[in-house]
Amino acid sequence: MHIEIVTITELSEEGKGLGVLNNSDGTTRQVEVPFTLPGDVVEIELRRARRRKRGQGVITSFIEKSPLRVEPRCKHFASCGGCSFQHIAYQDQLTMKEKSVHDLFLPLKQESTVFYPILASQSAWNYRNKMEYSFSQNARGEKFLGLILSGTRGWVFNLEECHLVDSWFATTVKEVSAWWEQSAITAYFHGADRGTLRTLTLRHGITSGDRMVILTVSGNPEFAIKKQELDSFVSLIQKVATPELPAHLSIVLRVQQIAKGQPTQFYEMILSGPDYIRETVSVGSEQHEFRISPKAFFQPNTRTANNLYAKAIELADITAQSVVYDLYAGIGVFGMSLAHKAKEVVAIELAPDSAYDAKTNSQRLNLKNFTIYEGDVGKVLQEKQDELAKPDIVIVDPPRPGLDAKALLQIIALNPQTIVYVSCNPKTQVENIKVLLDAGYSLKAVQPVDQFPHTPHVENIAICIRK
Repeated sequence: MHIEIVTITELSEEGKGLGVLNNSDGTTRQVEVPFTLPGDVVEIELRRARRRKRGQGVITSFIEKSPLRVEPRCKHFASCGGCSFQHIAYQDQLTMKEKSVHDLFLPLKQESTVFYPILASQSAWNYRNKMEYSFSQNARGEKFLGLILSGTRGWVFNLEECHLVDSWFATTVKEVSAWWEQSAITAYFHGADRGTLRTLTLRHGITSGDRMVILTVSGNPEFAIKKQELDSFVSLIQKVATPELPAHLSIVLRVQQIAKGQPTQFYEMILSGPDYIRETVSVGSEQHEFRISPKAFFQPNTRTANNLYAKAIELADITAQSVVYDLYAGIGVFGMSLAHKAKEVVAIELAPDSAYDAKTNSQRLNLKNFTIYEGDVGKVLQEKQDELAKPDIVIVDPPRPGLDAKALLQIIALNPQTIVYVSCNPKTQVENIKVLLDAGYSLKAVQPVDQFPHTPHVENIAICIRK
């Protein structure tokens, strides 16, 4: 065991403490220690770097604690790989996140660029509307249902509490764990495509109270879940997770089938209740109720998402003559929330479930000026370039890797006056915006939004305008 003492001076992009160690040859190296803060002085066990430039340390004891440190709320803190900022007061979390976004965008700042203060989450606790839990078994046959242990390659611990979600999540996980313990059903092992139970996904309609429980199982016929087992699962969920009326409970079976050389296939069966949950999005005086399918994407922090949508739409300066493109649209919340302001909204979404929800929701809301296209953004823009009205404003909300090269080139070719770029990964967002600036745009505004309290993650809105 290699023991060192290190002073933590800063945080990494992943929110882990960083310090510097002196080597015997007079050189220095950086060491990364999870769950530490600037100002902590800790004794650590130094682990192998494993192809990383930084050393990896695990706390063995505290010599001095940072003045930033507060008592975490959750019993799983420092074991769970989830909310790694619980030991930081929420106001300090906001300060850190605002600074991280500011530092990333500072090289792109122009004379006219406005950096807005970070928008806090409406609630720092019980804010998430979705969580996915994993089933796992070890070689001794011990069963685990919960989240991934920090610093491991997929090891799962039995979850007992979680303060990022409503209390019914943890109650349901514990009851399903007890149900599983009394059965002969096995957890799925990907390496050999054997076993039955893969994941338990819980979704909560924050504004409606609706609940959805999704059990994902193996598609290997040899390990198919039996009807008797499924019936007992449904009875259990109805007993422990049924909300008060008028909210409803949906129970869904998802079969995940893999085959070598073939794309993964998913098959869904509604076991009980409707095939959706409801969320109401409020932007200014506009309120729209959306129905969300089991696989469709929706912002994980419902109430703060309202602020995100409202701010992005405000900064976009939409007029009654504006043609707006909503790209990577998900279920189309951005586009539908601003449709009353614009002349026309064109939305594009790759995921079939989300595109379907966008279509059905827009029809149910009777939005005549909203059209959704299903497909890859870059490909659809190229194929439809001669059919669609040219946009004045383009809103993009891509996944964490950012805009792919084809989509970025197609957006530049459209030459909109304003690009509203919303991202859950400001690092890839900055790289994409560098390309936009080189193409003749200027950076008008940067607005961070904290959608993810107690984690190092932050959402960001960037506004680029044609010079």
